[in-house]
Amino acid sequence: MTDFSTIKKLFHIEEPNGFNNDEIQIVKNIFGNLPKIFMDYYAELGKIQNLNHTQDSLIVPEHFQNYKHDDYLIFYAENQKACVWGIHKDDLSKPNPSVYMSYDEEEWNQETETLIDFFTAMAYLQAGFGLEFPCNTFRELEDDELGFIRKNFKNKGFSFMQWLGGISFYGNYDDDVIVIMAANQLFYAANTEAHFVELDKVLSKVGTEM
Repeated sequence: MTDFSTIKKLFHIEEPNGFNNDEIQIVKNIFGNLPKIFMDYYAELGKIQNLNHTQDSLIVPEHFQNYKHDDYLIFYAENQKACVWGIHKDDLSKPNPSVYMSYDEEEWNQETETLIDFFTAMAYLQAGFGLEFPCNTFRELEDDELGFIRKNFKNKGFSFMQWLGGISFYGNYDDDVIVIMAANQLFYAANTEAHFVELDKVLSKVGTEM
């Protein structure tokens, strides 16, 4: 089974909650081969609501028929369907393929180099909205304030290349996240109150509330 420990620690997930073999077979019946990490994620984490449906949405097996595409397996959609993410049909036999993003389902650009990178980056993005203690506001940063965050908080090591001008993630604990969008928009959350208070004490004083 794929190691999803980073995601589990972030959301304090202790028990698997995913789709069963019959439900995943629905997707196989449409697309044939499926990447191992794709199947593992759906089987272990696919039904966890705040991880998969707080902001954007993991496509559930019974809805894949609504996202048919000649060249891509579309498996994630922005909450207003402004964009979708998918795996190219030629990569479906790979265990950990690249993920591509499209605004119109015609032009596609690489979002992450691997599928596990995508699932982890998306978990951090969802966490900004779905953890127990979110800030509920966006703040606009100056260049020096962005440098301050990079200096004082660890880069989580996962990012989006395309969506919202690029998104990066920072934080000093396993269950917190600082989301930086388009290099100057910030919001944050934590799954432990003490960790949120620590974040909020610093970050509520930077930038301008939007």
